[in-house]
Amino acid sequence: MELIGLAGVVIVFLLIWFERREISEPMLRFIALVTAAAIVGRLLFASLPNIQPATALVLLLAVYVSPVVGAISGLLVVVLTSLFLGSGPFVLFQALAYVAISVLCALPVLKIRVLLVLYGFVAGFLYGWISNIGFLVFTDFSREAFLTLLISGGVFDLLHGLGNACFLFVLQPIFLRILHSIGQKAGKEN
Repeated sequence: MELIGLAGVVIVFLLIWFERREISEPMLRFIALVTAAAIVGRLLFASLPNIQPATALVLLLAVYVSPVVGAISGLLVVVLTSLFLGSGPFVLFQALAYVAISVLCALPVLKIRVLLVLYGFVAGFLYGWISNIGFLVFTDFSREAFLTLLISGGVFDLLHGLGNACFLFVLQPIFLRILHSIGQKAGKEN
């Protein structure tokens, strides 16, 4: 139960941090559109196991706009799609997983396309592992249960990582073109 409280505190802190940031109206519209695309993409690809553009879009926001913006977008994606896909205590940990993979996007080297695509692959596994903690809340955190989840979820994490890499490879140039069109210098690729 302490993990649930900690996750709640992290999310509240993140929301407060986001609210204190100054964001231009065009940028706010852009963030909303990318988040909406991530939500729709997650719902449209729901029949495919862990292959969807949501994580790639969240990572693009986190790398080229801000890790905080990416984390908030991921939070919204998880909460709003859970209304259609089902919810439970795991939703909190899925949101926390998006926060974690977004925070790592503060590394400037991720603006290099190849490294971003590689990170997208790794992020599929990180997301899965952090999300699995949500299921462990109800299993007394036994090592056996965690290893079972890691092994049984490995194929899904692999598919998530491969999907992320493919979506990032395709979407990154389009994302940057749109971001540059609204006059943001933060979207430059190195």
